[in-house]
Amino acid sequence: MDTSNEDHAAPARGVGYWAVIALSIVILCIGMPIFAGGVWLIMLGASSFYALAGAGLFLAGFFMMRMSMLGFWFYLLTFMGTAAWTVNDVGMDFQALFQRLAVPLIALLLVLLASPRLWRGGHSVNRETARREGGEGVVPHMAFSSPDKNV
Repeated sequence: MDTSNEDHAAPARGVGYWAVIALSIVILCIGMPIFAGGVWLIMLGASSFYALAGAGLFLAGFFMMRMSMLGFWFYLLTFMGTAAWTVNDVGMDFQALFQRLAVPLIALLLVLLASPRLWRGGHSVNRETARREGGEGVVPHMAFSSPDKNV
């Protein structure tokens, strides 16, 4: 009976992991009041944009906290909806667009930086294990070999 825990070891929780958790908490904390305010605006007869954007941010933060790529996709969808709504609202006035999209764009860049960690499900890359399993770097060492060893 094998009693080693190599295959069942907990994921490494380094700086990248905690940075994604912190970003997801910030996104959650921004999404909840936007959603609540959006629901209030719907009850007053206004647009449902804020409720949808808040729900998108909440879902993005929730899934990012679970280290799922769904968090990335929900944030990207929310950002694209926000950009479309902003262009519809103010037109192509650069200053007005910048004022409304600067912070969501910075958050998008941070989510993009978090996406490799989300793609791996929260696990860090152990370079030694990657070399043993897949060769050097991301291209397996057999990729450039030929069937004829004399070539």
